[in-house]
Amino acid sequence: MKKILIGLVLFSFWGTLHSQKYIGPIIDMHLHAYNQELGGMMFGMDHPNPLKNEMYKGVKTPEQLKMETFKKMDEHNIVLALTSDGQLWKQDDPERILVSGRNMPLEQLKTMAEKGELVAIGELNPFYGGVTADDASLEPLFDLAEKANLPVGFHIMPGGPPGGLYHMGMSEIRVKNANPKQLEDVLVAHPNLKVYVMHGGWPYLEDMKAMLYMHPQLYLDVAAIDWVLPKAEFHNFIKGLVDSGFGNRIMFGTDQMVWPETIDIAVDAINSAEFLTLEQKEDIFYDNAAEFLGLSQTQIDNHKNP
Repeated sequence: MKKILIGLVLFSFWGTLHSQKYIGPIIDMHLHAYNQELGGMMFGMDHPNPLKNEMYKGVKTPEQLKMETFKKMDEHNIVLALTSDGQLWKQDDPERILVSGRNMPLEQLKTMAEKGELVAIGELNPFYGGVTADDASLEPLFDLAEKANLPVGFHIMPGGPPGGLYHMGMSEIRVKNANPKQLEDVLVAHPNLKVYVMHGGWPYLEDMKAMLYMHPQLYLDVAAIDWVLPKAEFHNFIKGLVDSGFGNRIMFGTDQMVWPETIDIAVDAINSAEFLTLEQKEDIFYDNAAEFLGLSQTQIDNHKNP
């Protein structure tokens, strides 16, 4: 009887360990800032998700987007957000908004890099134009990023909502251009370049494992797939990466555009993963990104012990 009781206690402890909710600081590696010029068409657009039979309500104005996003960041203790077009919000929240440059002429990116205004380059999304990472047209961007010691966020799959190819003007996207292996020659040509695959390389789990095994400078974020995919599919994907030893290369992200509620869903997708220990959740939510971004110990201490 005593052995049975001990076994039950240990089983209960193990279950508690793997179901604990992480409440520490979070780094969002994939956020978007918009105004009417950048992303204006998205305001007021609701996002249907047939994979989960859900609909996400779009905010109507840039000011509402900024206000509601900052509110969600407060609620979830998001202490840093690597933000595409973050220069739009940097003045409003300089401590938390990290600027990632995208959709800009090369010379503008170069000038911003020289002024120390960029933390990263991205979201690079040639996928929407039917172009892969190894296309010669992208070489100047990768060269700039490597020389400036700026990490690159590279979008592959998914592209828009399910079926977005047909109803959102995304006529150039193709599944055949979505495999993360397209980055291999880029990584070999630029060995000092840090790259993270946006959206985790889903659904190419085995190829993503191979890429992570071969290229230690490669990381990934789980943005969008942590709220678009059914929870079982998302958990299956990240469990495959964690079980293969790559839990220290997975970074949290939301890809929040104009649907602030998706931040709640994304955070819950990690916290509800019973196969993750609290330490592994901390890795995904904060520690891996802190390592990738090269945060100082002082910055980390300030985030973890405010």
